[in-house]
Amino acid sequence: MTHGYYNRYYKRYSMALLHLSPIVSVKLKYAWQKSKGSLLFFKRRVPDDIKPVLPVGSKYAGKVHYVVSLQTTDPRVAAKLIPALVEQTDRDWAQLRNPTREGVLREAHELLLRNGVDPSAPENTPEAVDHFHTFLEHQLPRAVVESEDITEGRQLDRYLTPVQAAAFQMVQRRVRFTLEDCLEQYVAARPETEKDARMVFGYLFAFLESRTPVPGKDRDLQSVKRLDVNEFVKWLLAGKHSKDGKAVSTTTVSRYLTNVRAAFARAIRENELSVPNVFAQVEIPKAGKDAVKRETFTVDQYRYLHRALDAWSAKHGPDQLRCILTLVAETGARLGEIVGLAVADVQLRVAVPYLDLKEHPWRSLKTGLGSARKVPLTPKALEAAKAALRLADHSAFLFPRYTTDSECKADSVSASLVQWVRTREGLIGTKLGNHSLRHGMEDLLRAVGCPDSARDQLTGHRTPGMGANYGEGYPLAQLADWLANAVALVHA
Repeated sequence: MTHGYYNRYYKRYSMALLHLSPIVSVKLKYAWQKSKGSLLFFKRRVPDDIKPVLPVGSKYAGKVHYVVSLQTTDPRVAAKLIPALVEQTDRDWAQLRNPTREGVLREAHELLLRNGVDPSAPENTPEAVDHFHTFLEHQLPRAVVESEDITEGRQLDRYLTPVQAAAFQMVQRRVRFTLEDCLEQYVAARPETEKDARMVFGYLFAFLESRTPVPGKDRDLQSVKRLDVNEFVKWLLAGKHSKDGKAVSTTTVSRYLTNVRAAFARAIRENELSVPNVFAQVEIPKAGKDAVKRETFTVDQYRYLHRALDAWSAKHGPDQLRCILTLVAETGARLGEIVGLAVADVQLRVAVPYLDLKEHPWRSLKTGLGSARKVPLTPKALEAAKAALRLADHSAFLFPRYTTDSECKADSVSASLVQWVRTREGLIGTKLGNHSLRHGMEDLLRAVGCPDSARDQLTGHRTPGMGANYGEGYPLAQLADWLANAVALVHA
């Protein structure tokens, strides 16, 4: 068969046969070309089962195929763009088959905007509201429109699609935005916070249920008052959220409130709710006065630690946990930053070997771009990095026992390392932890006269002042010298 026949065949069935060279051709699923054009398009058939529930104005409505220009004639470029469009259509169609509360509200919001209605203040667009009511009438069965038994808007909801009903409720100010809605929207937008957010919202639900018979998750966000928040803080401080009733510190409560405050702020902003954020600027009684100062590694304690690491390696050989601990001790990086390293982040074939600390889907950085940095490797850190690469055994992750493409188990690593460290000679009875190494590195760098700005660049802290936002920072070789001088105090 000729290439021309193949091209006609695959263009017809949304899988173009694309020529990379005179002898190499590829079939690219969902790629399509017009018969007289070279521009590539994404083309996918709209499933029959979602067509009845497509909202009016949807980009899929009334179409047999969903087609989007890829703005390229190069199949290599197209191959990189198509997966994202497949994922997007899969997500959209899954939402239509099994609509989530957040998805319905978002689409209802968009439906009102398309019809010229202000979702946050429908009364400001009266003509558009009238037109929207007319539009809804055309969606209802004639018998329902003419029925004299229907006397209020809520009786019409069941005859409309979920999105249309939600939009109708918004116009009539009947939408209830629950605490569960608030939580689900937040974790959908910030999946990395899901574990902590669900835990703290669970405490909030339990607290509210202790005050009223209404399930906490079903409470309307607007019904939560400042008084509730202040009592919630006291409830947490008293330890009533925990099974053992153990009181918690003001610092812990402040950390708990962070996710709730952010979730409320997002819900109010994204859903245009006319309510204050009752979790903003919460006063915690005696905040910070009960804080316990974190222990920091001294030079002698660093030496005990390295002796223990050397003894373990001599007896058992290197393992992932000890490699992690060495890298944290020798770089001052955060534990999660080290545990979540990809193999590609370890740069050894350069003049100054370094770790490239950056965001990954499985592990974020604490302060985003401010924490993204290159950290030079000391001789001991270089030795640990090479051992970790051997142990990774062709994995894409430097520590595959603790990191996958969906998660970084830094908490598990932390618990194991703290237990190991506190049972080593010279460290027994201390409260030293992984973060103590980070504070210890700060002290070592200060002791050798490392400037604050260089220290912040190494540890990923934000340097105060506008000037810190400009320029490339210190050269890697100069940072390596400061780090080498700092650890020399320990290894002398």
